[in-house]
Amino acid sequence: MRRIKSILFIFALVTVVVIFLDQWTKHLIVNRLLLYQSIPIVKGWLNLVYVHNTGVAFGFFNGPNNFPKTLFFSGVTLISVCVILYFLWHAVSTRNMIQAIILGMICGGAIGNLIDRFRIGAVIDFIDVYYKKYHWPAFNVADAAISVGIILLILQLLRKESGKSEEANWNASRSVSHR
Repeated sequence: MRRIKSILFIFALVTVVVIFLDQWTKHLIVNRLLLYQSIPIVKGWLNLVYVHNTGVAFGFFNGPNNFPKTLFFSGVTLISVCVILYFLWHAVSTRNMIQAIILGMICGGAIGNLIDRFRIGAVIDFIDVYYKKYHWPAFNVADAAISVGIILLILQLLRKESGKSEEANWNASRSVSHR
């Protein structure tokens, strides 16, 4: 029971830390830059830029803001949070602390962007990574937490599957050698 509480606490802590960092950095950007203003941080690689994203992560489906679009993306985010909670239930049942941390990153990022959608109808993005004329779409702390979390989750799931197949091969080879 204590381990379960620890896993839930870590999940909640990571979620809250990601939300706080996301909202705090967005607050700094909104209060220090004008909309569409850009400030070079590392010349030729990184700018701070203040933009509104009405689409999803990294500017996909960005375009004119309207209520149905905001409602749709908010609904998708809420469904995603429910899926995350399902995975959390699995992490708790298997006592998987690492998975709880990863899910906290994804959940915190999703909620951080959802807060923006409810507040202003768009997500505040401000990290502009580029090389020469090639720009990665602007993103924020929430997008980074979601992306890193999803990559880590996929790697963890692939590692588990690989471990299961190695164990199955080992068991199969042992049963053949015992005949």
